[in-house]
Amino acid sequence: MDYRSLKKRIKVKPLRTIYIFYWFLLSYIIAALLFWYISLATQNKEITVFKENNVEVNDPLREQKLLKIQDEKRRKTAQYAGEGITFLLFIIAGAVFVFRLVNRQLVLSQQQQNFMMAITHELKTPIAVTKLNLETMRKRQLEPEQQQKILTSTIQETNRLNSLCNNMLLLSQFDSGGYTLTRERFDAAELIRETVDDFAERFQLRNFRLVLKDQIFINGDKVLLQMALNNLIDNALKYSGKNETVTLKLFKDDKYIRLQVIDEGNGIPDEEKKKIFEKYFRGAKRQAKGTGLGLYLTKRIVKQHQGTIQVLDNTPQGCIFEMVFKESKVSHS
Repeated sequence: MDYRSLKKRIKVKPLRTIYIFYWFLLSYIIAALLFWYISLATQNKEITVFKENNVEVNDPLREQKLLKIQDEKRRKTAQYAGEGITFLLFIIAGAVFVFRLVNRQLVLSQQQQNFMMAITHELKTPIAVTKLNLETMRKRQLEPEQQQKILTSTIQETNRLNSLCNNMLLLSQFDSGGYTLTRERFDAAELIRETVDDFAERFQLRNFRLVLKDQIFINGDKVLLQMALNNLIDNALKYSGKNETVTLKLFKDDKYIRLQVIDEGNGIPDEEKKKIFEKYFRGAKRQAKGTGLGLYLTKRIVKQHQGTIQVLDNTPQGCIFEMVFKESKVSHS
């Protein structure tokens, strides 16, 4: 079963019914408040008329009493209006708060449903490919070249599965606050070379270009930063053509280290650039691949290292994901 057929089988809770009920309830409360104000204003008017009719015509203090009654009426009207406006403001403020909270929870629930569908697809694919490869090798006598090809494919799928599991484990640790950074000082260029060598071995038909400046040191968690770099490179490979080059640049200006992963794919629409680092978010053109965790975790990792990450347009096409860190200076003893 593919991802699309799985998505069709999962029932999504109709949001329209919830919103209709919410607005109906809010309208009812406001209408009840308005009815309350009209009833009190009408009652105040009737009481005023009743009091005025009870004032003696020949009473020498008639004018003063009538003025007093009208003044009391105005004060009561102002009191009701003030109370009504106060209640209305509280109702509106509460309604806005509840609407935002409910809407955020509904969106999160929808994102989690999409994530579960995506994660199921992403888990089943490498497992199915690995199982098929192993069964092929067991049942058939293959040439060494064919065996090597199948083994390479199996290793790629295993690495893909391992990367996915690492992302899910890291997400759980971040959300629970259970991950503690292990800081060490290392050469960023060496980390990039090691990571790209691993990708080059796994994706032998893909082209990589390195533009690195050596002796640029970062003080941070090497494992986490390698995961962030893995996510960016995997993202670049996934959304660019097989004949297109993925470029990695490392340089520094002033006190900052800049690490760029550049692809030559279709790019990212401007309206999605601010959303791509959100949890579970996947753009309209990216629904068939990924879980929406890679870029989110990458941003969390960069933030843990007091750095920043942004996405820029690559000319003439593609994206530039840039991570910026402070340089770790050499300590002299």
